[in-house]
Amino acid sequence: MARMEAAKQVIAEATVTQRKDTAKVMARPTTIKTINMALRALKRAERTIARVLELVPPPSPIACQANCPWCCHIRLTASVPEVLAVLKHIREKFTGDEITALKRKVANIDAFTRRQDGEARARQRLPCPLLKDGSCSVHAVRPLSCRGVVSVDVAACKRAYDSHMQEPVPQHELQILAANAVGYGIFAGLADAGRELEDLEMNAALALGLADKGIAKRWVRGQGGFFPATQVKKS
Repeated sequence: MARMEAAKQVIAEATVTQRKDTAKVMARPTTIKTINMALRALKRAERTIARVLELVPPPSPIACQANCPWCCHIRLTASVPEVLAVLKHIREKFTGDEITALKRKVANIDAFTRRQDGEARARQRLPCPLLKDGSCSVHAVRPLSCRGVVSVDVAACKRAYDSHMQEPVPQHELQILAANAVGYGIFAGLADAGRELEDLEMNAALALGLADKGIAKRWVRGQGGFFPATQVKKS
């Protein structure tokens, strides 16, 4: 019980620290400061997850690894700063031909997934456009939601995929809480700075960002740009 309480305290502290960092940056933001804040958030999440797993290990080893894309077929959301970090990584690390191919793939998938809710996306079972040969092509800067979702049973992941995410996947709840804690800190800090709370659907956000190199600067200035990626069709 003491170790569980210690883990929860680590998680709570991560939220508070991230909230302060985000609010400070967004009080006088620039594009690079915003992206660097997001990169710090990702590192903070990794440290928090590592500490939590040390305090309260999962019942079985985490089974997630390269060439294991079963969970990468669901609706993924991220904050704007996280998306900006991914876009920067793509522009710096991908070749021109790779970016052209990615734009085409993102546009194709976005045509089917735009505004779809989680249930609809599970039924579609369309892959994340960032998958390459079964692995994440932006793994180093993958969003917090991706870092939180883990499994201790690959066979269960395959069954979930085959059933369009109707079968349960055994996870380590504390890792989810740890990643989400940093995400909550980002959103809380954005609110403290008077910014709109935009939870972006990743495919749509990538489509918008890859098509418009000026979108980051406009968003930082408070001029929007990513709003279409926040919309969900009413059932």
